[in-house]
Parts: sequence; C-alpha cells; structure tokens
Amino acid sequence: VVVSVPVGALMAESGTVMGPDGMLVLFAGVPNGTYAPPKVSDVYLHNAQFTGTSGSRLSDQQLVINKTVAGELSPNRSVAAVGGIEAAQEGLRALMEGRYPGKVVIFPQISGLPLTGLPELKEQFPDVAAKLGPNDMWTPEAEQVLIERFWKP
Repeated sequence: VVVSVPVGALMAESGTVMGPDGMLVLFAGVPNGTYAPPKVSDVYLHNAQFTGTSGSRLSDQQLVINKTVAGELSPNRSVAAVGGIEAAQEGLRALMEGRYPGKVVIFPQISGLPLTGLPELKEQFPDVAAKLGPNDMWTPEAEQVLIERFWKP
C-alpha cells in the first residue's frame, strides 16, 4: 500500500487494507508533529513492513527516485540507528522527536537489541561497528553480523 496524501487519519487507516506480509509506504509529506498511529503489532504478527518519509514534496520524491535509479544515492547512507522488535515504539518516538539525523531501522526478526545510534555501535557492539563503511555508513555486512549476533530461532 502506497500513500501519497498528507492526511494523518488516511495514513493510519491505510494499514488496515494491507495484507499479511504486506508493506506500507508513506510518501505523504505531512508536517512534523502530525499524529498517525500505525498498527505496529502487524510487524511481528503478520510480517508487515512500514517505511516512509515526512516533509517532502512530490518533486523531492521524484528526485530521490531518479538519483537512486542512477546509482547516485544509497539508502544505506541515511541509516542513523538500528534496533530489535522491542525498540519499535522507541524508534517511532525517536523519529517524531528528530533524535537521529536519518533513518531508524527496526529489525522485527531479532530480539534484545535496544535502539542504538550507529556511532554508539563502536562501544556497545564493536563486531557490528567493524563492518560499517566509511563515515559509519550502514552496510549489508554490518546487517549480516547484527542478525547473526542477535538471531534467536
């Protein structure tokens, strides 16, 4: 389900039409402070995914798509913090507060990882931090080590 309408109530309602294993993408550009409570329990109950942006216009979104297709933009460069499923609510609060200068990625398949900014990884989880790219950029290798470290089947 893709939402490109800057109305909080519509954004919240849009999750109700998403099927199991679905993804809700919010490109609505709502003003900071807009409240749209997503049904976060769907992440662990139905393997749902939520992603989106705030404060962007359609022309901004098109620019991002064009740069990504041209290979000029890496989504990993904007990851600022990571956390496990228990950190989902704190991650949402952090986004609303602007606590991190980028994306907060919650890994619903892992447990026991508190919300952690990438610079904090060096002290708390040096094995994961060792796989970050230049300027502490998130990498697939860091993600692999993170999942291996916290995965509990």
